[in-house]
Amino acid sequence: MRVLNHPVDTQTGVYELCTAATADPILREKLLAIAPELALAGAQYQANAQVASLHLIPRVVTVGDVSKEELVSLYKSHLSSSAGAAREVYNRVRNLSPHNKCPLCGVGNVAHCDHHLPQSKYPNLAVLPSNLVPACHFCNDRKRAKFPLAAGDQTFHPYYDHHLLAHNWVRATLDPGPPPVLVFDTLPPDSWPEVDKSRVKRHFEVCGLGVTFTTNANDEMPIVRERLENLFDRGGVAAVRQFLDDECLAHANRLNSWQYATYRALAASDWFVNGGYMEIP
Repeated sequence: MRVLNHPVDTQTGVYELCTAATADPILREKLLAIAPELALAGAQYQANAQVASLHLIPRVVTVGDVSKEELVSLYKSHLSSSAGAAREVYNRVRNLSPHNKCPLCGVGNVAHCDHHLPQSKYPNLAVLPSNLVPACHFCNDRKRAKFPLAAGDQTFHPYYDHHLLAHNWVRATLDPGPPPVLVFDTLPPDSWPEVDKSRVKRHFEVCGLGVTFTTNANDEMPIVRERLENLFDRGGVAAVRQFLDDECLAHANRLNSWQYATYRALAASDWFVNGGYMEIP
């Protein structure tokens, strides 16, 4: 996972671009009429997101005389469309993540802007920049239209939930097999509030991080074996342990990455350090 800076574009500016590009004059007038109501919804979203209570945002079907389908179409026609009047805003949001890495998993490459609260349930937030998050194909497909019904159901929000990444909660467990494999789950600090424990577990499950992290970590294992064999030949068990400790430290700036969890688990296993790595195919 990665934290991101908040989008610079405002809801008012984006909405003005979208409504101005609406060709149907009747629809344009209906859209202009609900602008104050959408502005209030956007302000409520910002306020709730800052205190981790997006589950309290009410779901809507219509806004004034504008239907859900018309609001969703506004996003598709003018924000996400490659020829849309507000496409530059979409691109700015999509490019918020450094090195194009998905902030929801930290592994995949950003391919879309995901609606943090889905537009199918919250069409009044369809063009709100702070509700749009860069995401990879896998995370976007896994999230789909999921939304929080309770505080503990809220998934990680890269713009607001920086505190959720300040401590390690992704755990890798080494199963000696054979062959040795790493399995990932969540283990938040005991001192955390129960709601935060539930939130990170929910995010882990919704975004399929168990699959993503396990795949990447176990793909790395043959490379680790080769490196450790060479190190053992030069410096014995001490060199093996030092390498694993160093790799763990190298990834400590991302405490919930698969790399940090992987090397932490391997370094902690006396069986692995003392030759268990030779069981890796």
